[in-house]
Amino acid sequence: MIAAPGHTPGHIALLDERDGTLIAGDAYSTLAGISTGGHTNRRFPLVAMATWDRETANRTAVSLRALDPEALAVGHGPVIVSPGAAMDRALAAAGATAQPAA
Repeated sequence: MIAAPGHTPGHIALLDERDGTLIAGDAYSTLAGISTGGHTNRRFPLVAMATWDRETANRTAVSLRALDPEALAVGHGPVIVSPGAAMDRALAAAGATAQPAA
């Protein structure tokens, strides 16, 4: 279990270490394009509209990106395999700075 506050204060994410799948809930959305919970995707604004603290959500998105997942599963949208570049684009759109993967 990984603390992933932002969308809600107690939001969590899960990393399946067997295959590298990150279950990020609403820290990211992949419906109508990838976005962080802290950045409004005009094509699917629901996640950002319901986010408790956008700045915290974007910091969480950066920390989840640093896990360098093999797949990204979210609460809204399809699973993305090899999501690194897509996560980087979402962080850039949110004005968040990606950190190198650990």
